Amino acid sequence: MTLVDRVTSVAARGVNRRGFMTRLGLGAAALLVNPRDFILRPMTSHEAICGPASSCSDGYTVFCCTINRGLNRCPPGHFVGGWWKADNSVFCCDDSGAPSARYYVDCHSRCTTSGCSNGFCTEYGCNCDCNDGETCDRRLVCCNKFRYGQCNTDMGCVGPVTCRVVSCIPPYRNIDNCGTSLRTDSYTANQSAPCLQGDCA
Repeated sequence: MTLVDRVTSVAARGVNRRGFMTRLGLGAAALLVNPRDFILRPMTSHEAICGPASSCSDGYTVFCCTINRGLNRCPPGHFVGGWWKADNSVFCCDDSGAPSARYYVDCHSRCTTSGCSNGFCTEYGCNCDCNDGETCDRRLVCCNKFRYGQCNTDMGCVGPVTCRVVSCIPPYRNIDNCGTSLRTDSYTANQSAPCLQGDCA
């Protein structure tokens, strides 16, 4: 289905003006964020923008820019605990324009007391919840107690992963105290959020 077909099919369904403008805005955002897949593959605007597993029940953590005023970095009171690579992301391209690796960085909350169990704080400065903002990135906030552990290894006890930062540059090149030990989860390669933009034209 072409872009023109999509727009006219929305109009043909008899949606009101506000609904039409909302859908048109989502379509425009999808073209900006993920033009290749939105045009070439059958998917909704939400899927093109936020990618797979974007609901709270899917178990993945929200992107930091969604909850941190649009900033693709750890919120105040958090630190980088580890990272992983996702291959063949449509949001990162190599010199030929082909999908390339994207890097995801976990931002952990800090402990608020000295209590620690199996490497995780017994008390920390955030509450586990679903992101319920007006965005398709409705993933978990401060819920996943998991750590890849290549960064800030001096922090022996950490809180849950509050949110994720993404980059097309390996974290050990631009984040202090991050090691090069590689972990890979390519299922996350095309997860995203409206506040993120890819490096591919």
